[in-house]
Amino acid sequence: MPQTVTLTLPDELYEPIHRIAQTIARPLETVLVSALQTSLPSLKGLPSDLIEDLEALETLDSHTLRQVLLEMVPSDQQEALEDLLQRNQAGALTDIERNSLDALQRAADRVMLRKARAAVLLRFRGQRIPTLVELRQLTIAP
Repeated sequence: MPQTVTLTLPDELYEPIHRIAQTIARPLETVLVSALQTSLPSLKGLPSDLIEDLEALETLDSHTLRQVLLEMVPSDQQEALEDLLQRNQAGALTDIERNSLDALQRAADRVMLRKARAAVLLRFRGQRIPTLVELRQLTIAP
């Protein structure tokens, strides 16, 4: 059910949104809703367990969300996934291997979605997101 929200926008935010709305001949409200949807994509259509996992991130503190940014698919799973993907391109997978590929891909997707959602939530909290170089440096074992 839609909710009505009244908010005051600073001029530096209002003016470009107003210009965009005029340029594309859309109501200002439509442009604002679109911007919010882009900023925090809906979880609709995802499996319920994944939705629960991603919604749970919303309650985590910023430090824990930064830890989520460092999550990685275990190297043995990455290697198995790459091997199965190559073999799949060659059309050489059995049904069991195809199921394994599907499961590994879902697990890798979950990690990616958790990291992306954590980054969005941190930005909503006004936190700086580490660059890819910084993340790589943080995930390399000493």
